[in-house]
Amino acid sequence: MATFEYTDTFNYSSASVFALLTDLDARPSWIQGILEVRVTPTGPAHLGTDYYEVGKFSGFKSEKMMSVTEFEQDRLLVLATPEGASHPFRETYRVEPLSAESCQLTITVEVGNVPQVAEFFMRQEMKKSQPRNAEQLKKFLAGQK
Repeated sequence: MATFEYTDTFNYSSASVFALLTDLDARPSWIQGILEVRVTPTGPAHLGTDYYEVGKFSGFKSEKMMSVTEFEQDRLLVLATPEGASHPFRETYRVEPLSAESCQLTITVEVGNVPQVAEFFMRQEMKKSQPRNAEQLKKFLAGQK
């Protein structure tokens, strides 16, 4: 499984950052390339929430169904494809408070069944997209104040 990890510091409370992460309908506003999302049930994500996403990344169309498989309020959100999926995918968002008004967010993306040559290009894209997505997330949070 190919693993990509990115960590950034946010000058927002862990509760504020986590609230936006669990608003799965808002993901297209801070993750470039997402074209369509469906969340069941509607509202903030919680354990068992189903999430369908269509996107275009590095010129390739991506379509996946995931569920919230791990959840710890204001600290941990994990979205993963079903067990046995031909192209397993898992996103982990870990929020660690640094103070009352700042936190650290670590995003880990794991992708299975990736050819080695594709992994190289994915790694290059992730090095660019993860910091960009974090900046968009910060801008979105700033607009909520």
